[in-house]
Amino acid sequence: MNDTLLNAYSGIKTHQFGIDSLSNNIANVNTLGYRSNDPEFKTLFSSHLDALNAKSVVANDRNYGVTGSGNVLSNKDGEYMPSEGEFHMAYQGKGWFVIGPNKNGEMTINKDGFSKKQDNFLTRAGNFARDADGYLVTPEGYYVYGIDLKKIKDGTLNSTARDEDIEKLHGNTLSPLQIPQDLTYQPVLSTKVGISVNLNPKDHLKGAQDFFLNDKGEIIKERFLNQDINALANDDNEPIDAITNRKLNISIQKEDGKKEDLVFTYGDAEKGENQFKTLGDLQKLFKEKTGLDLNLIKSEKDAKSPPLLLEIANPSQTPITFSLSGGIADKLGLNANQMELKKGISRDSVAIKIPYYSTEVDIYDKAGDKYLLQSEYYMTNSNDPTSSPTSKRKNQTWEVKSYIVDPKNKTPINDPTWEIVGFDSATHKMKSAPMILDFKGNKLTYSLDKSENHDSSDLSYQDSKLLEASQDGKPRGIFRDMRIEENGVISLAFSNGVVEPVARIGILAFTNDQGLRKIGGNLYEMQEGTINGENRPLSGNPILGWDEEGKLKFGKIRHKYLETSNVNAGNALTNLILMQRGYSMNARAFGAGDDMIKEAISLKK
Repeated sequence: MNDTLLNAYSGIKTHQFGIDSLSNNIANVNTLGYRSNDPEFKTLFSSHLDALNAKSVVANDRNYGVTGSGNVLSNKDGEYMPSEGEFHMAYQGKGWFVIGPNKNGEMTINKDGFSKKQDNFLTRAGNFARDADGYLVTPEGYYVYGIDLKKIKDGTLNSTARDEDIEKLHGNTLSPLQIPQDLTYQPVLSTKVGISVNLNPKDHLKGAQDFFLNDKGEIIKERFLNQDINALANDDNEPIDAITNRKLNISIQKEDGKKEDLVFTYGDAEKGENQFKTLGDLQKLFKEKTGLDLNLIKSEKDAKSPPLLLEIANPSQTPITFSLSGGIADKLGLNANQMELKKGISRDSVAIKIPYYSTEVDIYDKAGDKYLLQSEYYMTNSNDPTSSPTSKRKNQTWEVKSYIVDPKNKTPINDPTWEIVGFDSATHKMKSAPMILDFKGNKLTYSLDKSENHDSSDLSYQDSKLLEASQDGKPRGIFRDMRIEENGVISLAFSNGVVEPVARIGILAFTNDQGLRKIGGNLYEMQEGTINGENRPLSGNPILGWDEEGKLKFGKIRHKYLETSNVNAGNALTNLILMQRGYSMNARAFGAGDDMIKEAISLKK
């Protein structure tokens, strides 16, 4: 038998292997997640033709036949097509979905190896669905593995701290994922609330009676005396603007005909005479310099909460001729020109108002019922740039009244808590300590200075508004929708507006994908072999798809997409034709070799 027959036979057999591999690719051109194979050949044997010329510089060896060297797995991604399946997904990049036959299984990935309680397989086909128990499964019933946060129990999702969720989502133990359809969100008691507001004293005003009168309708003297005059407005909603109109011009003439002219100046600079900042300061100046009284009075004595007025009165029996002018007097309606003040006669201002703002935040009790956390802000001191550096009144301050209201009957369920908050004149940020409120027997920590993403401020170019409210309480909710992020985290959206992470799709990558073995059904498995005398996976140990920060390292998840086969139909058909031609040529060579043998046999005749 000559070598031509042997060479041609190996060529026929090897090209048949190539045709079989390429035709299998073509057969799976529409198979989801299919990875094509590229057949590769190598020479079978070789010999040296030393008899020709052992010392020739020309090659004198000869090869015998051909055989398959491998059926290489293509790592090229397929195309990605949209899908309407709720749990359909595709992985774009280097890596594999992890599945297994056991719903109680577990697989742990370490840096130097792995451990598992059952067989696990790999796939690129992400056409997943839910079975009757809510487990994510493949069409063949294999369970989809990943990080399960174990928040769901008996049809109820129990929320956990965000930091705890993040830590678990970075874990390395994979197990089957279960997401029931009939799912409710367990209500969470509000224990921490943080809000951020911007307070603009010129934006909202309210009658001063709401701040200066108690529940019995009595004037709270301490608040009246400590109130900054620049933190007042008149009944036309015009701020007093004492910083622009600082002077109060006063003329006093008693019965003896002696006249005295005085100037009172708003402010508390280091060097200054007859200065006043608060109503108490001005009251003291009036008493000491003029003998007149400055009082806060009700516009209607018998009413419980009527508008309040400022009153300038003469407490003595001796009449006084009184004149008063200046911007502050103009705004308050206290201007007077040679007015005779006798006992029982007074000069009254218009009704006064005070800068005000209110906020309202929803909070929740243990049963998930909603209550309203309300805060009322009253400005008590303004920011004066001319104030002494040592002044305790150089920054803007507000007194805040906070309480909790039952929205059903609109009544408070606890006693109000008062807190004084201030603002840094340089940064415009609020300085405030958290307050503790009683919420149905539970402690509620309430921070007015900042929320999760913002700080409270007193910016004059912004309206007064609630910037953000953040809290840990949640009402009861019903499962509405599911979403899968690019990093594989599965989050559930509920009717109460909460979006809660519950799981993460497991992704494994390998150093050598060629070491994986196809087992049918579009599945792969790790196979072991001896490498350097050690039994270990030919693909290398599995590598978790995410890093220590929880981000996918080698690709991303595309929700509601499916990856098609990565077979290039044009190339596959071209290569098939080439293989077919190679097969034909080897068949022709085999025929030629056969003819040569026949001819050699015929020579004997």
